[in-house]
Amino acid sequence: MTRVIGALTLTFVLGSAAAARAQDPSTPMDPVVVTATKTETPVGQTGASVSVITREQIEQRQVTDVLQILRDQPGLSLSQTGSRGAATSVFIRGGNNDMNLVLIDGMKVNLGGGAFDFGNITTVGIGRVEIVRGPQSALYGADAMTGVIQFFTPRGEGPFSAWVSAEGGNYATYEVQTGFSWGNKYAGVFFEYGHVSTQGILPVNNDNDNDTLALRLDLSPIPELDFTFTGRYAASHLEVPTEGAGDRFDTLDPHQFENVDRLILTLGGRYRQTSWLEHRVKLGASFISDRFVDPMDLGVPTDAFSPPEGTKTTSKETRYFADYNIALTPPKFWQITPVFVVGGSYEYQNFRQRLHPVGDPNRTDEWRETKSFYLQGQFGWMERIFLNLGGRYDDSTAYGTKLTPRVAGAAVAPVTNTRVRGAWGTGIKEPSFFEQFGGFGIPGNREIKSEQSESWEAGVDQPFWGEKIQLSATYFENRFKDLIAFVSFAEGSTNIQAAKTSGVEAVLVVRPFPGWSATANYTYLRTEVTDDGGIMGQVNFLRGEPLLRRPKHSGSVSIGYAGDRVRTVGTLYVRGESEDVDFSGGFPGTRKTLPGYDKLDLALAVVLFKNVIGLKEITWKARLQNVITERYEETFGFSSARIWALTGFEVRY
Repeated sequence: MTRVIGALTLTFVLGSAAAARAQDPSTPMDPVVVTATKTETPVGQTGASVSVITREQIEQRQVTDVLQILRDQPGLSLSQTGSRGAATSVFIRGGNNDMNLVLIDGMKVNLGGGAFDFGNITTVGIGRVEIVRGPQSALYGADAMTGVIQFFTPRGEGPFSAWVSAEGGNYATYEVQTGFSWGNKYAGVFFEYGHVSTQGILPVNNDNDNDTLALRLDLSPIPELDFTFTGRYAASHLEVPTEGAGDRFDTLDPHQFENVDRLILTLGGRYRQTSWLEHRVKLGASFISDRFVDPMDLGVPTDAFSPPEGTKTTSKETRYFADYNIALTPPKFWQITPVFVVGGSYEYQNFRQRLHPVGDPNRTDEWRETKSFYLQGQFGWMERIFLNLGGRYDDSTAYGTKLTPRVAGAAVAPVTNTRVRGAWGTGIKEPSFFEQFGGFGIPGNREIKSEQSESWEAGVDQPFWGEKIQLSATYFENRFKDLIAFVSFAEGSTNIQAAKTSGVEAVLVVRPFPGWSATANYTYLRTEVTDDGGIMGQVNFLRGEPLLRRPKHSGSVSIGYAGDRVRTVGTLYVRGESEDVDFSGGFPGTRKTLPGYDKLDLALAVVLFKNVIGLKEITWKARLQNVITERYEETFGFSSARIWALTGFEVRY
């Protein structure tokens, strides 16, 4: 292991040293993003800590699971409960996994209360990912407490092209993707379908299948008017052989499984009425159906976290969304460039759940709505000083009325182009339907409030040698209060807990030679429970103790090359130890220290033929995950895959 880390580090350092003499006109290190401000703004002008993952990067790394492209992002910690497709949580800057707003083409896709499982989301039909760290409730309202992760479907562009790829590997894994794209300045169409199938890493009931379709249609009849429709459907089947203690301790269940169907639709329009006034509207809908089935199996024990054997739980959650805003761009005054965004939105949620065998306490059918108004101002002075001010007012049947302000700024020094930035803001998270309305005989809390956060950050970005090297560092602090906790079966849930997190994110990006790139990042994270609510008998949330599954130290080193015929990349993930809970002895469990791990992934693609028999390219692909066959757990008691190898071919027309 030490030799692996040393070799990667040496390669990285040599690449850094060579950057001064490189002349590669590479991709700008200050890309334009929309998630941070709802307008197309260079990252350096937002004052926020932002990461952008392009489709080219996704294809170079050959990742099919979304979680694999999030794993090495600064400030993000991932925890998966076992094999591929299993439930996966993402913690941003130490916050809970339900404090991250997830958007697909502008549509919120979290469950009510903020929860989102990244385990069954693939990169099929994803052309770009934008990650904005820090509270963003001033623009997006509830659930954007610690950050926003937005996935974009690419626009169809250029002459008609089509592609198909097929790969196979160990654990009886098969992956297939196919799609087509076409577009010009008046219209565009993009479509992609992907299928994933694997038997998993366990000998009993560990299969995972996923089918995903993504579509985008664009129409621009005149330059001032655009319409965009997107649709994404994903169906996943996951066999679940374990209960809360994990496969290392549980008797494997041979028949338990979960099916999740997800449909996301959006329709957007943009009309530029004048040079200084633009109207924008977004309509969206999200439909999620979850069916968890546990047939009766004699000799298979259950636990406090799962329904008894012989039960079936069906859940359906619907979300409708409408947003209208205008972007105002007044003339410059005193060399200040202003941009204002003024808008309002409406959101409706419905949740239905049923536990079989049926009983009256086992049915839930509830709805809630939120009406919002938001305002943001962006100011830039001489392309050197930037200030963003914003706030949002929400009126919700879930948590009442809330005002969430935010301010961010950046200043760029002349000559050295050193950029200093900072932000302060507040965030909120709505309660889940269970916390508000109860279920299965457990009472809800109709007076429950939203969870709240107050956060600030300060950072610096320093480019060297014409942006061939860029070093960034960010310090952040979060304080969470009114955290919702489950008190008892008789009392339900209420706002009684608090915590704080702080840390440092450091990123080094190097592009030394044409086609070559290297990235290293490191995150130091400190978490602490400041108020455990006085709940007796719990071990997962103790005053003065760190939060679970958040490593204090984590990072990665990635080195890649993208040429005309060869694309390759190697990524080493390093995750330090963290606190977790061992449930093998029953509820409430005992706290354990979960060891850290190192995980090395490699990907290689070679174009074998170009422009033959009417085909644009025929490419051989291969990828290896966990090359060093590290034995590790991201969740205590749940095993992860050893080496995972896939290879196959892609044909493009």
